[in-house]
Parts: sequence; C-alpha cells; structure tokens
Amino acid sequence: MADTHVRTRIAPSPTGVPHIGNTRTALFDYLLAKKYGGEFILRIEDTDQDRLVPKAVEKIYQIHDFLGLKRDEDPVVGGPYGPYVQTERLEIYQKYALELVNMGAAYYCFCSEERLAKLHENDQYAKYDRHCRNLSPDEVKAKLDSGAPYVIRVKLPETGFTTWHDLVQGKLSLPNAECDDKVLLKTNGIPTYHLAVVVDDHLMKISHVLRGVEWLMSTPVHLFLFESFGWEPPILAHVPLLLGPDKSKLSKRHGAKSVLEYAADGYLPEAINNFLFYLGFSYKDNSELLTLDQMIEIFDEKRIQRQNAIFDIQKLNYLNSQWIKKLDSEDLFNRLKTFIPQEWQGEKAKAISIIDIAKERMFTLKDFVPSAEYFFSTPEVDKQLVLEQSTHTEEETKKWFAIATSLIENTKDFTPENLHEEFTIAQKDSGLSPREAFMSLRVAISGRTATPPLFDCFVILGKEESLKRLNSVFV
Repeated sequence: MADTHVRTRIAPSPTGVPHIGNTRTALFDYLLAKKYGGEFILRIEDTDQDRLVPKAVEKIYQIHDFLGLKRDEDPVVGGPYGPYVQTERLEIYQKYALELVNMGAAYYCFCSEERLAKLHENDQYAKYDRHCRNLSPDEVKAKLDSGAPYVIRVKLPETGFTTWHDLVQGKLSLPNAECDDKVLLKTNGIPTYHLAVVVDDHLMKISHVLRGVEWLMSTPVHLFLFESFGWEPPILAHVPLLLGPDKSKLSKRHGAKSVLEYAADGYLPEAINNFLFYLGFSYKDNSELLTLDQMIEIFDEKRIQRQNAIFDIQKLNYLNSQWIKKLDSEDLFNRLKTFIPQEWQGEKAKAISIIDIAKERMFTLKDFVPSAEYFFSTPEVDKQLVLEQSTHTEEETKKWFAIATSLIENTKDFTPENLHEEFTIAQKDSGLSPREAFMSLRVAISGRTATPPLFDCFVILGKEESLKRLNSVFV
C-alpha cells in the first residue's frame, strides 16, 4: 500500500436514513483512509430524484458526526474534486456518456416504457433483450432527428468473463452473458448509479471502493466502463452482508435501526463504533473496548472477513454497558443531559454521585432516569412491601428500623464504608439475616427491591432525607 495514496469514499443515496450496514461500510472506509494517512470523502448520490427523502442528507451528516467519522472532503467543507453532489455534476456525466457511444462502448436505446414493461411481465428480473443494440447508424440518426426519447445503455461483451481480484472475496469471475446492458443515462439526462459511480471514482481519484456484496453483479459493468475509458479502476472490496441471529436478512425485528435511533435510545458512539467494527473484522475475542484511534491501528483491509456478519443486539448492549462503566462520571453527566429532567441538571454534584454508583447497572443512557428517580423525589412506599422482605413480625422489623435511624442520626462519619461497618455489627445483634435487614431498609428509602449499594444511597440522600423516609414507614 506504500505506493498508493489512499482515498476512500462513502456515497449514500438520500432516499432514506442510512441503514446500519451503510454506516458499517463508512466506518471501514474511514479506518482504511486514516490508517494510511489518506482522505475519507462523503459524496451524495442523489440521482434517484423520485425517491429522495427530505432531510436525509442532514441525517447522513448527523450520523457521521455522532460517530466521529470526520470527513476530509464533502459537499459542505468542499475539496479539490467537487462538486460532491451528483445532481450538480450532470454535464460531466452527459459528456462521458456520449464519449462511450462514440467509442462503441454504449448505445442509444429507444424502447418505450410499455415495451420494457412487457419484457418483465413474466419475470421481473429479466434482462433487457438488447433490441436497440444493433440498430444501424442511419436508424439511430433518424430516431434522434425525430426527437424520439432515448436512454444510453452500456454495450457489454456478450461472451467471455470479467475477472478481478477482490480485496475481501479473493479472485472472482463472472460470465458476461449473465450481465445486463444497464442504463447509463436516463431519458431526462440524469445518470444512473453505474455511470456516475465510475466517473466520480475516477475524477475524485478514489483508490479503494468498499461496498456490500450485493453490488458484485454490477462489477462487470463498472470494470468495463473503466477499461473503455482507459482508466485504472480502484481496488474493490465487497464486504459481507449483515444478517440477523437467525441468518435471515437483517431487519428491525432483529433490533436493527439507524445510528440516530440508537443514539436516541441511549447508545454511546464508542459502543456503536466498537460493535460495527466487529461486524466483519475480528480482534482477539471481539470484546475489547476500542477507541477510533485504536481501531485505526488495528485495522487491516486484508483481514476483513468474507463470511456474512451476524448482528446481535445483545452484543451491542454488552459493549454499551462496558463503555458506560469505563467513562468518567462527569463525561457521562454531560452525555445524559438530553435524557434527564432540567431540574436534575441543576443538581450536578448530586447527579454525578448517583452516576458513580448507578453506571454499574446501566445498559444505555436511558436507564439512568428510572434508576435515579427516587433520589430526586420521595417515592410512595408500601409498608406491606417492606414487611415482605423479612420473615419477622412487624414489631421486630419496627425495632430494627429504630436501630437503623439511631445509627444514621448518631454516626459522625457519614460515609458508605463506616455505615456498612456499623450496620453490619447491628444486624448481627438484631436477629435478622443480612438480606432481611438491608432489603427492608432498601425498600423503605426507594420503594424498590433493586438499587445501587444501600449505604451509598443513604449518603447521597443525606442524613435528614434518609431519616425522613425510614421514619415514614411505620407512622
């Protein structure tokens, strides 16, 4: 790779919010470019004007920004090979389409929509029958002179094979007879993907093209166009598909969503990057917490896995929980601002002390509010639930609460460590088991049976609030 200046691109179509698979490819593009000191480029392929979705481009930027995939060239920052939006480059594509016709690598097709629809009546995947491929020059001229609408199609070889070495899939060979004479330029003068991608990748000096294996069948068309123009094609790498745990095509029922939806659900960018990295690349036991910089160091384009990757939402949950534990609590507080009530943000020190103990049990940032509510507002506690935590009588439990309130009231060193020590001694003399003694207190101050460590909770609530809640149970 030393003799190749690496330039990669991600070229989403704004026909919707990018699928998680597209984002995985963007991550690999970014890692490859940065590993070799090259450029990562965003190009917007908006030639499918009928299916454009409002604000889709904005969401593409938001995804990359959230994950920290900084672009070196794009429609906003610009660059030496712009414009980076395909509908702003139409004259370029039209010029090259005509060149292909003139050199005999493409041809005018005058077939009507009705005729084409008839070809697909019995088989929606039927190839074009090349009806216009061998029209004489005079016939073509007559139709053009009459103003007949046309498209321009690629004139692929009808025999032989297209063979190439794929960076991920190895040596590949496809029979040209199985390929279609794809449309390159539509009637309205807008190119299809097949022409635009080849022209843009050449003019933008793209060195490597990473894309999904679903594009394999289009590769002969693209390589034929590169060869026709006399251009060196980029190195191709067809990355594996993402499948659900049941090996079927990935869908929302497997938990697959866009990155923006994961962000709204409280997943961290570090965890998402980590998760996507392991979908097609293996490192150690695939559980290491890796930063983007570490991924750049580790990444090796020759080690992208060939087999399809299994998308397991449980793996993402695990990685997210581990990143939450790893991050500094002040950092987590800042990330939690969009998830917590405004009034909680005004009590930053208290919120951070809760984060210190709550993050051990959190899977997503959304888990914080339910785990912290009882610190900010007094819960309604059912006395019966408190009593259910012990096999002892109400009178005996009441006596234990009296001991507990006395300990809290009189201790001078109000720390979790000291409270633990003093309460452990008192519990042994109380006749209650540790579970009975401490679970009844936990329910009394929180209204729930699962909380962070009890004595940390006492300290965060403070003496006055802790006493108030314990005393209110047996009023």
